[in-house]
Order: sequence, then C-alpha cells, then structure tokens
Amino acid sequence: MVKQSFIAACILAICLVIHITGMVFLGDQLVRRRQRIERQAGPVYTALLLMAVFATLIMLHVTEACLWAAFYVQHGLFQNYETSLYFSLKSYSTVGYGDVLLPEAWRLLGTIEAISGVLLCGLSTAFFFSLVNLLFQFRVRRLGEESDFSRGATRPEPTSREAVRLRADLSAERKPRAGNVGL
Repeated sequence: MVKQSFIAACILAICLVIHITGMVFLGDQLVRRRQRIERQAGPVYTALLLMAVFATLIMLHVTEACLWAAFYVQHGLFQNYETSLYFSLKSYSTVGYGDVLLPEAWRLLGTIEAISGVLLCGLSTAFFFSLVNLLFQFRVRRLGEESDFSRGATRPEPTSREAVRLRADLSAERKPRAGNVGL
C-alpha cells in the first residue's frame, strides 16, 4: 500500500504541474490579449474564445488521464492502452461504472485519480467561470458605452471634491513608505 500511495502521489504531482502550468500559460495569454479581447467582446468573438479556452482545458484533463492510463498499461494492470484509458477517464471524471477494475493491490490508485480529477476539474471550472464573468463585464460595459454614445452622453467630469481626493490618493501612492527606503 505504501508503494501504491507513493506512485499515486508522484502521478498526482505530475498532473498538478501539467494542469497549473497549462492554466497559468493560458491565463497569461488571455491577460496579454486583454485589450483586444475587451475591444472585440461581441457575441461571435466571445463564443469562439470560450470554445478555445474550453478545448484547451479539456486537453489538459485528457492529457492527465492519459498519464494515468500510461502508468496502468506500463505496469500491466490492464491488457491494452484503450482499456487503461477508458478506466482512467471514468475514474478521473468520477463516473466509475465498475465494468473495468484495477487489480485489488492497485485499486487505491483509481480512487486517488478520482479525487485529483474532481479537484482539477473544479480548478478548471473556477478558471472558466472567472473568464465568462469577465467577458460578461466587458460586454455590459461595451453595450453601456454604445448606448451612452448613441444618446450623445459624455463621461461626467469628477466634482472638485472627487478630484482633490483622487490627487491625494495618487500622491500618497508615489511617496516612499518608511519600510521601503533604499529598495
């Protein structure tokens, strides 16, 4: 059981590195293109962007399930890769039909794969939800600006009290803090 737990922890760590690296890279690409995304946040562009992000997240999950499957077949736990991948995908997604099972000495791996799959899917869901929320905000802002523009409205200037507060906030940010002297 110790050997199986160690192996599961290693595979889980590799899957975590793959997933986090993929999401950080994807997030970085989205941040770099933020202005373009905000400008083009129409229905078609938004739908295509969401499909691309969804496909990338699915690719990460399938890659991780393939890693588990490669271990299973390499150690002779299943007869072929197709069966290993089938078991891995149903474990990772927590479907768990029970028609294909690991040998009794290795059954702990399927459970650990399921736990990792749930957590990594949750991480992907949170990432995807935050993107959908951001795109919705871009779209609402854009529609509001178009509506204001069509009515000839302009952005109101800040009141003198607001302007004084903004200047004070900006000057406070520029002053070095006592702990930051010489840095």
